[in-house]
Amino acid sequence: MRKPVKIILDTDIGPDCDDAAALAVLHALADSGEAEILGVTHCTSSPWGAGCIDTINRYYGRPDIPIGTLKTPGFLEGESYEKYNRTICETYPNRYRKGGEPDDAALLLRKLLAAELDGGVVIVAIGPLPNLRGLLQSESDEISPLAGTELVARKVSELVVMGGAFPSGAEWNFQMDPASAKFVVEHWPTPIMFSGFEIGDAVKTGDRLFRETPDHHPVRLAYELFLGKQGGRSSWDLTAVLYGVRGLGAYWTASEEGCVSVGEAGENEWAASPRRGHRYLMPKMDNDQLQQVLEDLLVRPAL
Repeated sequence: MRKPVKIILDTDIGPDCDDAAALAVLHALADSGEAEILGVTHCTSSPWGAGCIDTINRYYGRPDIPIGTLKTPGFLEGESYEKYNRTICETYPNRYRKGGEPDDAALLLRKLLAAELDGGVVIVAIGPLPNLRGLLQSESDEISPLAGTELVARKVSELVVMGGAFPSGAEWNFQMDPASAKFVVEHWPTPIMFSGFEIGDAVKTGDRLFRETPDHHPVRLAYELFLGKQGGRSSWDLTAVLYGVRGLGAYWTASEEGCVSVGEAGENEWAASPRRGHRYLMPKMDNDQLQQVLEDLLVRPAL
């Protein structure tokens, strides 16, 4: 059996319920020995994101996972972007429920990477990219003598980005912060795999949460608050996490290596040249089969 993949998850948990499901899938993969969760960072200014993340981590028996959050005020903050994270944070025990302060996300990313072996980390980003931009722009400090770009180049094997639409189009994560998306795509020093909008859009998951998980399951509550008492949601973020841990497997094929560009409004385009280590996922497995794979992980009982 291969060693667990060391994963850092960067999420905007709150605007859409598939972030909560993606975190649950990551825990299920950790339970099976396929992944080791090094840390989770939250990429919006919502004060409830870190507590929501910690609640889910605790539900799966991992209360000590380091958590960081974006410290810049005013980014995707307010009721329209907090569909469930506030309720979950205020309902369940977590370390931030009574005023605890999470780490700054970019600093936490530096700490996590500095502590790992060279080339030993996969980062999966399932929201806008201000935290990763902050990491790249960070300077040497007491954590590491390496500036951000050099630290990433040394420690990260691959970045997985749920963002964009391929081979060209526009997608919410990039559109919410085009400047960060453009900066990260242009300056990230390791290979990037893009899981575009089209990969998870037709794969609906979550309906089994309402039938096969306990009432107190926090991810079930996230889906209830977002969808109502039944139904499924597109699996944009779940597919990115699955690829980050298991790779292409029987699920996808990959485009040839090329270059992704991001425009001023967040629109993106892929080109075969120059070859900059950018690839994007293309469907292989039938959507119904992939749905079952993801649902099985999503409803797996916590250890």
